[in-house]
Amino acid sequence: MNKKVLLASLLLTVGLTGIHTSNAQTNDFGNPKLIHYLNKEHTRYVSFSGYAELWARYTQLNPGSLINNESVGSVSDLSLRRIRAKMTYKPTENLYFVLQMGPTNVNVNSKNNTYMDLLDAYAEYSFSPKLAVGAGRSTWRGLSRFTTGPQATLLYDLPLYATSNTGITDMTVREMSAYIKGQLGRFDYRLVLADPYTATTADPALNVAKFSKNEARKDISGYFRYAFFDKENNETPFNAGTYLGKKKVLSVGGGFEYMHHALWHLDANKAIQNDDMKSVALDIFYDAPVNKEKGTSISAYAMAVHNDYGPNYIRFSGTNNPATGIVATSASLNGAGNALPTAGTGNTFYAQIGGTLPYFSRNNHNLQLQPAVSVQFADYNALKDNSAIYDAGISMLFHGNSSRLTFDAQNRPIYNSNAVSESLVTDHKWAFILKYRIDFN
Repeated sequence: MNKKVLLASLLLTVGLTGIHTSNAQTNDFGNPKLIHYLNKEHTRYVSFSGYAELWARYTQLNPGSLINNESVGSVSDLSLRRIRAKMTYKPTENLYFVLQMGPTNVNVNSKNNTYMDLLDAYAEYSFSPKLAVGAGRSTWRGLSRFTTGPQATLLYDLPLYATSNTGITDMTVREMSAYIKGQLGRFDYRLVLADPYTATTADPALNVAKFSKNEARKDISGYFRYAFFDKENNETPFNAGTYLGKKKVLSVGGGFEYMHHALWHLDANKAIQNDDMKSVALDIFYDAPVNKEKGTSISAYAMAVHNDYGPNYIRFSGTNNPATGIVATSASLNGAGNALPTAGTGNTFYAQIGGTLPYFSRNNHNLQLQPAVSVQFADYNALKDNSAIYDAGISMLFHGNSSRLTFDAQNRPIYNSNAVSESLVTDHKWAFILKYRIDFN
């Protein structure tokens, strides 16, 4: 039997076992959680969880985009953005093991790449709430609140700046790493030492930094935050994008990421110069109820990050890109499909705000609307015009964050070079995404 199929079967067996052996906790659907306790004190357990995200979208494609061999200006498609199956095993009060699998970006372009990929496999030992150490393949990393990826996002997905190096130094936001973390009262910290992947094939260019072909140095990162009201759980690397007013949270954080000689470029004398990757970020997150009886709440997040990749580094990338190629003679700087400015040397600012509206019924607290908007602004050194990306959306919450339908409209800039090689915004394109997410736990 295929090893990946066998492993997925084992995970499913554990989950189904949990259904029949635990009624101590319930999920957003009011059902028993998929958890099997190993002792009477409920301090040791095996649990099963996961989620699936289905996208239906209409996308105005970047100039020159190809679908197979045809030049196409827009496309509508269905895709599975993420499918996750996770097993958590806690054999003792101090030891914790996580195994997670699942494919990402399953669309019409990925018929030969829909495997149940190994995502997370790491162990953690907790000496106390103040100190835990872990190692393996995981999303544990620093810099900012959302660098580790999505959990209960306010809009349809995380902004791409948050995981800006994905696919270059990591695999699906994962690296082999060791970390320490803990909570000292209201102060929460994590420090991570990772081995980045080396998947780049770029030669050094004149005065334009690119990720190097040389040996990858360690990826060092950290994130620190202070909770003014309710404390947040730091059991997993992920941070909530919204609590729907179930908590009152005001969290102020800061972080960094550093890789020595991660990039290179050619100077004026055509000599190779190595560039360090250096990033620092500050952010603030607020989520609180407005009227608990009506179910209204507010959620807001703001972030500022300074990235130094070396001279004129810029990256364009597209989430779940529907295009298969591009006609070089008619292409913009964005590249194929839905690619937009993701990261570069310079400053990026991001803000989002939203909140839940009153329950549809006083007797039924399941149905609820949550509108939200966001803006991402960046002044990249490689681009003459600043980048601005706008999102506006609304979610129908059927069962909290565990069953939600989100509609999002996104506007992105299109860049082209003028006669003196300045990168200017020459157009804007739209994307409309309808996402349904269901959690199982």
